Amino acid sequence: MSLLEVENVSKVFKTKSYQLYALNDVSLKIQTGESVAITGTSDSGKTTLLHILGCIDTPTNGIYRIGDQKIHEQSPKQLAQIRNQNLGFVMQDFALVDHYSVQKNVLLPLNYVKNRKLRKERAARLPALLDKLHIGQKQHEKVMNLSGGQKQRVAIARALINEPDIILADEPTGALDQQTSKEIIELLKAINREGKTIVIVTHDPDVAYQCDRIIRIEDGKIAEDHATLQVEV
Repeated sequence: MSLLEVENVSKVFKTKSYQLYALNDVSLKIQTGESVAITGTSDSGKTTLLHILGCIDTPTNGIYRIGDQKIHEQSPKQLAQIRNQNLGFVMQDFALVDHYSVQKNVLLPLNYVKNRKLRKERAARLPALLDKLHIGQKQHEKVMNLSGGQKQRVAIARALINEPDIILADEPTGALDQQTSKEIIELLKAINREGKTIVIVTHDPDVAYQCDRIIRIEDGKIAEDHATLQVEV
């Protein structure tokens, strides 16, 4: 069974005078442990697809499954729980609270974990997780004082704190310089080697070719879907 499966999914935005297909009859499968890049021009539908995969948005038509869960049938409350338990998000703009410390930002997802014992166990992992991402010395630093690369490492730590199976990254290197971008992609590749499934939206072909597979979206449809021969950036 595929970990992520999208079947005949469309996303339609309607007005009184016209309707716009952000996605049009898209089908794809992503296996456990894959790293997949989603590429395409602006307004091609790649971010809409990522939002549906991340349970941030829902399809107008079609079927979406994570494992054996029928995501398109879930309530908003159930979708929020799935986002918290199964998915980790890494955004281009980091989506951190600047006046919070690194520690407080990373631990935010645990606020929605009802099991107190599990919450404590995951919080106890924080120092080791930050050390692994080379920001252990920044644990009590306010995020506003960090560099862009350090902020993205904090965002990755936050994405990992709940031990999700899937990491979704939206232009994770878009706000970073070339060297820092390379470091962040190497971190994501290391996370993928540990068994996490990684889906990255990117406009950068060098980033895309670090993944196992590239899916190119154009005009709301899959224009290309192929495996890569990974190259070093």
